Amino acid sequence: MVPKHIKRASDLVTSHQAVCSGFLDQALTKTQKATPYVEAALSFWRMLQDAAEISELLQSTEYRDHLLAAAGFSDKAMNHLSQPELSQALQKVFETFLKRSGTHFREEVFCRYLLTRGDALGGQMRNVTGAAGQTRLTKAILEALKRTGTTHNTLLAVNGEKIQRISWSSRRLLFGVKPKLINKSIDVILLDTASGNDKETLLERPAAYLACGELKSGIVPAGADEHWKTAKTALSRIRSKLKRACPSLFFVAAAIETAMAKEIFRDLKKGYLTHAANLTDDRQVEDLASWLISL
Repeated sequence: MVPKHIKRASDLVTSHQAVCSGFLDQALTKTQKATPYVEAALSFWRMLQDAAEISELLQSTEYRDHLLAAAGFSDKAMNHLSQPELSQALQKVFETFLKRSGTHFREEVFCRYLLTRGDALGGQMRNVTGAAGQTRLTKAILEALKRTGTTHNTLLAVNGEKIQRISWSSRRLLFGVKPKLINKSIDVILLDTASGNDKETLLERPAAYLACGELKSGIVPAGADEHWKTAKTALSRIRSKLKRACPSLFFVAAAIETAMAKEIFRDLKKGYLTHAANLTDDRQVEDLASWLISL
C-alpha cells in the first residue's frame, strides 16, 4: 500500500529548495566543525617557522601527530601501528617527499598536513550528516509516541550523541545493528519483544522482525542513485535471508531524484516496499513514524 502522502512518484522527489537548505546547513555545520582544525593548523605553522631544518621536525614530540598527518597517516592508520613503526614510517616518508623541497620544506610539510586533516574533516562531516538523518527520524518517532500517550524509553549510544534504541510496549526499535542472521548492518530494525527481551536472541529469531529499513541522510543529488542501489541491495538481502518471515521493508532518504523516485513508487505498488519517505518532507517522515509505532 502506498503511503497516504505519496500520491505519485514525483511526491518523493527532493525539491530544489530542500537541496539548497540542506547544503546551507552542511556549510554552517562544517564551518563550525572546522574551527579546531584551523586553530591546530595555525599552531603547527608557527612551529614550522621555528624549525631550521627537517631533522628538528622529526625530533618534535608535541607535534608528532601533525607530522604524521603531513606524512599521510590518518587517525585510524595511526591506531593500527606501534610507536616504533610510526617513527620508522615517518622517517622514510619524510626522506622520500622532502628531498626535492629544499628550503621550502616548511610549506611542503604544511600543505601535505592540510590535505590529510581536510580529509579527516570530510569524514567527520559524513558522520554528522548520518547522525542528523537518524536524529530527525527518531524525533518524529518520539513525537508520534507522545501523541498517542505511549510510554517509552530510550537508550543513547556510547558516545551519547544519538539514540541507539527506543522501546515501548512489546516493541524495540534499533539503529545500526548487525544481526548474525543477516551478517550485514541494518540501519533500522523494529522487533517484537513479546517472546523475550534479550536483544541478541531476538535478532536471531526471524519471527521477531516486524520492520527493517534503510536510512540515507546525504543531500547531494549526485550521490542519491548510488545510495538507493546500496539500500536496494541491503533490503533484498533481508528479504532473501528471512524469506517467508520477511518483515515490512521501508526506505527513507534526504536525496531522492526523479528516476529513483519512480523505482521506489513502483516497489511500493508491487509490495516490495511497505513504506517510504523523503527525509526533507515533514509530512512523509511523520507518516512513516506513525506507521512504525502502529506495527
